[in-house]
Amino acid sequence: MAVVSNEVQATEQDGVDHRVARRDANRRASAATRPETDTQNLVELACECTRVECERLVKVPLYVYRRMLEADQYLLQAGHHAFPRYRTIISVGLMSIEERS
Repeated sequence: MAVVSNEVQATEQDGVDHRVARRDANRRASAATRPETDTQNLVELACECTRVECERLVKVPLYVYRRMLEADQYLLQAGHHAFPRYRTIISVGLMSIEERS
């Protein structure tokens, strides 16, 4: 049983490490003097979930992401990571900003 417990802990830690790496990359991208935006002034950032295999990107307004950082919220792709404990704040097309309930 100890081996299974250690494997679960390792998997959870991998997920946390993945989230931290994504958050760091997103912070660097959002802190750039002129972050690359699309025609709607949305910046493309990585989903900040704990699924190591997740490679999804989310387009959000830069000011919204900066507010999420201040509020210690995570950027998650809607639908793919929808959980009952999250509440949608903004939903535009495929973009959704959610907060922990």
